[in-house]
Amino acid sequence: MWERGSWSGLARLVPAPLASPPKPGTSHTQSLWVMPPRQMRLLLTIILLMLLSCIDKQKGETKTLDFGRFKIDVPGTWQQVKAKGIDSYVGLMILDEGDTVSFDLGWYSNSLEDESVYVENDDVYLVDNESHPDFYGKVDTVDIEKFKKNKIKWTTIDGKRAKIVQPKQTGKGMTGVYFDSLWTKGSGTDRFQMNGKNLTADNQRRLLEAFETLKFKK
Repeated sequence: MWERGSWSGLARLVPAPLASPPKPGTSHTQSLWVMPPRQMRLLLTIILLMLLSCIDKQKGETKTLDFGRFKIDVPGTWQQVKAKGIDSYVGLMILDEGDTVSFDLGWYSNSLEDESVYVENDDVYLVDNESHPDFYGKVDTVDIEKFKKNKIKWTTIDGKRAKIVQPKQTGKGMTGVYFDSLWTKGSGTDRFQMNGKNLTADNQRRLLEAFETLKFKK
């Protein structure tokens, strides 16, 4: 049997003395105290707020992910995932809310060109979400930049020339970085790209910040 008590303004249960067994011919009923619904909701709310506070704190913190050939500083909630490539070094990162980012370091790393529009033999083709090209017009009659989903800028990261790619409209396009020359090995040049597609606004902002922290090593 339990009795009601209180501690720090919240209800609690404390052991009660054992009752004597009922006498013959008499009935004896024992009851168990249950926390009132209002106090239960208050307690659950406090627990939920504490959990959310821990998650927000972890998001605000940063950590360094070491991929061997390079390091990058990212939010504390992002995770490193190993992958296996054929002729290059590849891998993944899992971001918040299910977004993912991939990278590729090698001779043939993708240069992150905008694939929403391309030109072939002076003909302009627009590419839909299922990668189906549709003829739009002749190159001298079409403003190609108008149909590109992404915008680019060139900068310097870790002493190396880098191309930054980000969507014109947040959430619709690619967020990435590309290095056309990390170092030369034999007759080949190692390149690097890292990108994610259709990221949330927060992940896009944080990934662009993370790009600036990239540090490479042979």
